[in-house]
Amino acid sequence: MRERYKEGSARSADNILSVIDKAKKNDEAILVFLHRSVDGDCIGSASGICSIIRSFGVDSYVAIPEQLPENMEFMGIDGLFFHPDANTHLAEEFTISRTLAGRKIGAAVSCDISDSSRMGSCGEIFDSIDTKIIIDHHESVKDRSDLHWIDPEASSASEMVFYIAQQIAEITGKELKDLLDTSAAKAVLAGIVTDTGRFTFSNTRPETLETAGLLIELGGDISKVCYNLFDRKTKEKFLLSAWARSETRFYCDGKFALTVVPAEQFARFGAGPDGVDDVVSAMRDIDGVELAIVLRELENGEIRCNVRSQEYFDCSKFAEGFGGGGHVRASGFTVRNTGLDELAGEVVKRVQDIL
Repeated sequence: MRERYKEGSARSADNILSVIDKAKKNDEAILVFLHRSVDGDCIGSASGICSIIRSFGVDSYVAIPEQLPENMEFMGIDGLFFHPDANTHLAEEFTISRTLAGRKIGAAVSCDISDSSRMGSCGEIFDSIDTKIIIDHHESVKDRSDLHWIDPEASSASEMVFYIAQQIAEITGKELKDLLDTSAAKAVLAGIVTDTGRFTFSNTRPETLETAGLLIELGGDISKVCYNLFDRKTKEKFLLSAWARSETRFYCDGKFALTVVPAEQFARFGAGPDGVDDVVSAMRDIDGVELAIVLRELENGEIRCNVRSQEYFDCSKFAEGFGGGGHVRASGFTVRNTGLDELAGEVVKRVQDIL
């Protein structure tokens, strides 16, 4: 860990130990939150925090607004999740009594997200909890407090969580392997791998690689992580991805690449909404392309947009204009009550005004 991370990770470690201590005294549970349209980093960081809390004998679950994507099932972390909309005993108990595992929820920890409006069906639960600890690395986060650790220069929320685990190990005398079990180590490593693009993005620093090495020692299988997150494809996803790439259109003298994927194409190929996750990065890597955007229409009428750039286009600022956010080189947003063609036209117009 570099010196620049120590203050934030130490403060977060103290905050988490404080709510753990309170939960043990009052027989409470702690919920961990992440954003909808889940990705490797929010899953990895949330799973890491949940593992840390559970290692102290406190009930903790990750509140997730959707099913875990197929390509993340290899991590073996299903037991960490609480689905508020699912027909499970936990969901039923929470609906009736606002308790989990028979315990009142004493605190919330949000990972890779600070805005409840981007937590899907879990946002209302997050808002109802008084004590909120936030761990995030998005530049668009504006609020700051002693319970927040916001570091836009960190590679990922998952790397930040690992430093918190190191601090907690130092404070309590616990070993890292007791705080982050094998499954959690795999998930945290997956989060770092996701947000660094397999350690190829400019946010990869020497300490990021050192952290990955330590997670491998804890059981994070780098080969399985990279294969499942980047290389593994079902036939359905492969064919949908190929179709989406073939529909790419170029604007601004080839600097802007856009593809639009209607809901009927997901049905046609039998692929889920994550079936085009690999497309936006592939488009961005085309010679001459500075900006790549994928618009995907979901069955419920939502349209999700992924934005990626090379060197100078500010994806975060662009996404904020549509109510989203993220990083300078990678961002996204979700819109409702808008037609796909209408949104595509507006996106093209706004990009042309910038590029």
